[in-house]
Parts: sequence; structure tokens; C-alpha cells
Amino acid sequence: MPYSLLLFDYDGTLCDTRQAIVYGFERTFDHYQVPQPNPEVVYSMIGRGLVLGQMLRELRPELSEPEVAEWVVTYREIYAREAEPLVTPFPGVHDLFAQLTAQGVIIGVLSNKGAAVLEASLAQLGLLPFVALVIGDGTMPEKQLAKKPDPMVFHEVVQPRFPEVPAHKILMIGDTPADLQFARNSRIDSCWVTFGFGEAAQCRALQPTHTVSHLLEIPALRRVPVL
Repeated sequence: MPYSLLLFDYDGTLCDTRQAIVYGFERTFDHYQVPQPNPEVVYSMIGRGLVLGQMLRELRPELSEPEVAEWVVTYREIYAREAEPLVTPFPGVHDLFAQLTAQGVIIGVLSNKGAAVLEASLAQLGLLPFVALVIGDGTMPEKQLAKKPDPMVFHEVVQPRFPEVPAHKILMIGDTPADLQFARNSRIDSCWVTFGFGEAAQCRALQPTHTVSHLLEIPALRRVPVL
């Protein structure tokens, strides 16, 4: 393994959360007494790597910014309370984290998902003990961190936390264009997981450093020589 620090996306990379996300939207829309969104439209938005606020703005363009913020809170409360049982870890994720930890590789989880829900889900799935750094929306309440694909989190959180790890030893692993563009913007290598939610053509166009079709292919990755 040529990398010392692996940064994993969560939704669509470590876990299949599509049913949970759609359920969260349906219950949120029920709460506000508006028609539920088409699940296929929600799936498409997930594949594009949109964050929750962006999805709500597209689904309900009449909402003001304060209303979007309120709906985000409502959605996350419903998701945390009711949707977690619908989350399914992808095959091999526990074995992968155990292998990487045994090899001395540092594991981080970097998601646009709400930080509290993210940590709770990792804990419930038995993955949190392997993870050295969890970054989600709200991780630093005192400072609003820009979401992927903006590299702000990399420069202001990841690098200061692991100053001993050079950028060429860090790999971002994800399933959507937002993850791969984040890696490009941060000037680190990327790995696209083909089994996730991202639109294949868009992900391939971003020319990820590596491509895998199963999580357990990751420990065997080798550095791609620069031509």
C-alpha cells in the first residue's frame, strides 16, 4: 500500500444509504405536508454528488434560504431517528478497515453528511474504532467548512491534523464527481468505486488515479507512475 492516509467518502462508498436518504426525504416532505419527491429524481441527485441543501433547493425551488436551513434540520432529525436501520454497509468494509489498520494505514471519513449522523452511523456499524478522523457538516461549529469538492477541509483540517503525511501519500476514495474533484482540487490521488452512486461517465471523465469494483481491492493498489 503506497498510501499512509486514506480518506473515504461515506454515502455510496462505505455504505448503501439510498433507501435511507429517500426515506428521509419522504418523511420530511410529509412533515411539511407537500407531495413526496420521485425516488428516481432523488437517486439522480445523489449520483451527481449534490449536498442536502442543494437537493432541497432543486426539489422545492420556492423555499427561502431560512426555510432550506429549517428543512435540513428536520431531515437530519428524521434520518437520525428513523432511517439508520435502512443503511447497509458494502461488502468487505469491516475487513478492509481491519486490514488497513493492521498495516498502519490511517483512516479518515470525509463526508458532506451531517457530522452527528455520520459518527453515530459509523459507531452503530462498528467502524468508528478504526477511524482516526471523521469530518462531516458541522464538525467545526465555530467555523463553516466548505463542502466537497472545495478543498478547504483538506487544507484546514486534514493537513493540520496529519502534518507528517505528505500529500502524495494521501488517497481520496469516493463514488461521485464531488469526491474525485475534491481530490483533484486538493492535489492528491483519487480512487473511484464503481459500485456507488456516481454517474459513470462523469466520474471517468475526471480521470481518477485508481478504479475499483470492490472495497477489498483497495489494499492491493499500487502507485501509478507519472509519465
